[in-house]
Amino acid sequence: AVVSTQSTGAAAAAVNNVKRSGSNTNSNAELKRLQAELTEMTLTVEGIEKERDFYFGKLRTIEELCQDKEGDETHAEFIATLLEILYATEEGFGGPGDELDGEEEEEQEEY
Repeated sequence: AVVSTQSTGAAAAAVNNVKRSGSNTNSNAELKRLQAELTEMTLTVEGIEKERDFYFGKLRTIEELCQDKEGDETHAEFIATLLEILYATEEGFGGPGDELDGEEEEEQEEY
């Protein structure tokens, strides 16, 4: 399951609210439940980030290999196809800094 940092932050805030609300049995049980949930979410986020970094590294290596061979006419079509796939974006998804104006966005699509 994908866990956002927003939901992790919400769980942490809930833990803090329970801590401040008192020390009755229900609060203690709720605190333990929320702490366990927070721990689980934190581990999930760390695992997802590690996996993301792993695959990003592989893609970066492929990109570098393609760029090194870009002028090679032997595999020019194959390399161009790989680079097109690597640089393709999906509608509704964008990475950091994708708030480009129309002109810059058109330039980037040419690669």
